[in-house]
Amino acid sequence: MRNIIVLFLCLILTTSIFAKKKGAPPMSSGAPGDRTCQSGKCHAGGDLNSMLATIVIKGVPEKFIPGKVYDISIHLEQPGMKKWGFQTTVADKDGNAIGKLISTDGQNTQILDKSRYQSQTGRQYLTHTQAGSEGPKKGISPVWKMQWEAPTDSSRRPAFYFALNAANGNDKKTGDFIYTRTIQTQPDKK
Repeated sequence: MRNIIVLFLCLILTTSIFAKKKGAPPMSSGAPGDRTCQSGKCHAGGDLNSMLATIVIKGVPEKFIPGKVYDISIHLEQPGMKKWGFQTTVADKDGNAIGKLISTDGQNTQILDKSRYQSQTGRQYLTHTQAGSEGPKKGISPVWKMQWEAPTDSSRRPAFYFALNAANGNDKKTGDFIYTRTIQTQPDKK
């Protein structure tokens, strides 16, 4: 009997650890046609965009040079929160993928495997890892770093979609806050 209990506990812990390695579920970026972790009922507790967090997104160009690679970073702060998460994608006005997202910090960020979801848009989704859900101290998320390779075609206008999670760490769906941000960019016509 004891062996069965130990086996059962190992399975639960393995499943829990594996689930956190996945990051946010695919298509949870808040982009058109996507949900967020709030509308997907993964996290609840506050209104969407309750404005309790300070969100910093750096590096998204106001105007992009076709083919250029841009360094982007994201982080947020919210008093009392212990766990963090995010997902981002880049799409044109029709919702189709534009440019290429690149995970530059494999410990904290990852590109979701397209075999885990089916999308008609070809979008990539970049999200946190298990390690990337741990901030340096209570109230402060990690700084998630990535790159975006601008498309060589400058006829389409990209929008970056970000969904961010500030969680209380109680391993329940309550007491968490979801935020979304959209940043448009356009080709540099120089």
